[in-house]
Amino acid sequence: MNIVFVASECVPFASTGGLGDVVGALPKALADQGHQVIRILPLYRSIREGGFAMERLGLTLEIPVGLMRLHGEVFLTRHDGVDTYLIRRDEFFDRSHLYSMAHRDYDDNFSRFIFFQKAAVELMDRLGLAADIVHGHDWQAGLLPFYLRHGVMGTGRAAPVPRTLFTIHNLAYQGIFPGSDFPLTGLPYSCFTTEGGMEFYGQISCMKAGIITADRVSTVSPTYAQEICTEEGGMGLQGVLSARGGAVTGLLNGIDAKNWDPATDSSIKSTYDLQSVTEGKAANKLHVQRKMKLPQKSDRPLIGMISRLTEQKGIDLLMEVMPELMKLDLQFVLLGSGAEAYEEACRQWPELWPDTCAVRIGFDVKLAHRLYAGCDLMLVPSAFEPCGLSQMYAMRYGTLPVVHRTGGLVDTVIDETEQPGEGTGFSFAPLEAESFLDAIVRGCEAWSDESLRLAMQQRCMSRDASWSASAVEYERLYNETLSGSIP
Repeated sequence: MNIVFVASECVPFASTGGLGDVVGALPKALADQGHQVIRILPLYRSIREGGFAMERLGLTLEIPVGLMRLHGEVFLTRHDGVDTYLIRRDEFFDRSHLYSMAHRDYDDNFSRFIFFQKAAVELMDRLGLAADIVHGHDWQAGLLPFYLRHGVMGTGRAAPVPRTLFTIHNLAYQGIFPGSDFPLTGLPYSCFTTEGGMEFYGQISCMKAGIITADRVSTVSPTYAQEICTEEGGMGLQGVLSARGGAVTGLLNGIDAKNWDPATDSSIKSTYDLQSVTEGKAANKLHVQRKMKLPQKSDRPLIGMISRLTEQKGIDLLMEVMPELMKLDLQFVLLGSGAEAYEEACRQWPELWPDTCAVRIGFDVKLAHRLYAGCDLMLVPSAFEPCGLSQMYAMRYGTLPVVHRTGGLVDTVIDETEQPGEGTGFSFAPLEAESFLDAIVRGCEAWSDESLRLAMQQRCMSRDASWSASAVEYERLYNETLSGSIP
């Protein structure tokens, strides 16, 4: 198949989270299976300054946005065997952050991504790219099916309309803008309707546009695909999603099994595999304790959490349980950043519990690898989680995850208490302090049983979470999309 990915971010070029991981890894896995895959991204400042080898194609696109005619220059780079086209317009993309700064969205985000989506379609036409599937991601690509049908001028498009897949990575970010901004799209007013259009309570919803207009819709775990069709998890779009019925599918993300491999990881103190997990984790645990200035004790569990400090990720729940958690015979390390109030609260913990708690505010990739290798348990108490990567990284390193029973966490972690002899971690529900603490205690008890600990660690490390496995499922979904079949 000829597949075109259109997305606002991608590892290693520019990324804020799981979306970037998917767009970075899935195209390579698909290319390895013999498909022709390209990516189209904005050319952000971080890409220009990132040392990537880029070719200027000498191709300039003229894109209408409202009454303006804006020019964009096209560059080409290649990474992991996948060609990536980069759309440059410094007015929109020469910024220090991708979407917002100081926790406030850029005022021109709608214009920025109208320009980008139109530029992607115009580039496909100028290059004569005959895509079988155009795969758009999140609200920043939600209008893409409209432009593939109506063209960048909104008056029609000569090229055949390819099949489209729209992936929801996080329904919480919907791309909501004032209805008065609709003329910026250049689309016919028939696209601004409640039925079959982007109108959403008088406003524009880019997420709704993608859900309604794409041939198929996917999200990043089977359970999350079910949750977003409910009033509790649908964030106002549950009716729109439910109306698509079987056209909405959940496929689990994968991880980069080469980059996250305890047998070859140069970031950790001691590499290890299934046979040497006990010795390897013990050495890495002592290294983490030393680096984080905690007493080097091998006889108590070391619990970690690596996360954005946001309400979604469960930081409020962690703050609630910390006094009780610190009464247990364990150590705790936190690596993360987020809202200033959360950061300030977390900074106080090592002062309150100097021998049992260490906190590092910020994000340090090397330290994250060390924590996954050195910790015994990893906390993932997200209020909701479309897929989640932390629990999969943890399992890859034989670290037992403790997760809230939601979204992709349900689909990736088997609770040992519920399925003895099959567990890869521990889960809890409801999202309350008592059940969270109970799951942590169960995890600590399992860690204290050496034979159970080893069995669970080896089950975790044996789990296939690679992108090659996920790519097979995407290939199936692409084929269904091309055939027009819905299971």
